[in-house]
Amino acid sequence: MEAVPESLYELIDVIESRGKTPLDHRMRAVSVLGDLLCREFNAVGITCLTESIRVERSSRMITHIISVLGRIKSDDAVPVIIDVLLATHIDLYDCPDPANFVQGEESMRLRCSAALALGKIGDNRAIIPLMSILNNRDENYRLRLAVAESLGKLGDDYAVSPLIEILSDEREKSVYLKESVAKALGMLGDIRAIEPLIDMLESKRGIRDKFNFLKEQIIEAVGRIGRPNRKAADSLIAALRDDAPSIRLAAVEALVAIGNDECLESLTHCVFDEDDEVAKAAVYAIYRMAGEGAIRELLTRENLPSFLRDELEGYIP
Repeated sequence: MEAVPESLYELIDVIESRGKTPLDHRMRAVSVLGDLLCREFNAVGITCLTESIRVERSSRMITHIISVLGRIKSDDAVPVIIDVLLATHIDLYDCPDPANFVQGEESMRLRCSAALALGKIGDNRAIIPLMSILNNRDENYRLRLAVAESLGKLGDDYAVSPLIEILSDEREKSVYLKESVAKALGMLGDIRAIEPLIDMLESKRGIRDKFNFLKEQIIEAVGRIGRPNRKAADSLIAALRDDAPSIRLAAVEALVAIGNDECLESLTHCVFDEDDEVAKAAVYAIYRMAGEGAIRELLTRENLPSFLRDELEGYIP
């Protein structure tokens, strides 16, 4: 395997030698250049990568460059990455059948990588183009998943309302998208999301399997946001009785996160849950919320399973 140079200008020469150097060798040069740029910013190196995106004909190369630019969090790369996201002003999209290419598998990988990179970079210039895709039900659902994740990472107040609208929109049939939106709202941590998250959780109560992961994401989001109202606390307590252990576990962890003392009695019942992980999480929750005294009281109960007694005793000095 041919060695990749390590000096800035030699790397740039390799990256720009389209049609003369094997693609894999050029991609390795991009990786090495990315390592250099992580250690020390260099405008010439950034320009090489951004301009390569515009003129490159290999989608593999473009995807790799975008990934590297996301890793180094280059603000200068945001405009060209937005162009990839929107499928505009890039030579690769200038093909005989651009409409079909934009919605094809190759383009979708490119656009998803652009969406994720924008989230890592964290520049607010990406919010409007990301929201335009999120709100377009004609776009590929995988792209919209990536967009929702990035909006959560951007952490901007402007992203909250569009995400809530997607979560609440009954016309939006993609459960996967709503899972990603719930996660993003939790990452944003805006209290405005509590009510719609709980409304969605309540609407899926009693429905098994299909919506389990959505319910988990909602519960985790409520826990991350914190400061729930009475309705939210009641909904989380009700989730402690869900048929799915994963949802019961998520509810226990969310109640710890929000610190609602009124749920102690319900959490005490969870100590005897048939699922060991739920039981252990409940023990930790009670210790966090009520202290050593509550643990000692539980140890006085008869017929404790041996694993549970061991778990409880681990909290006693």
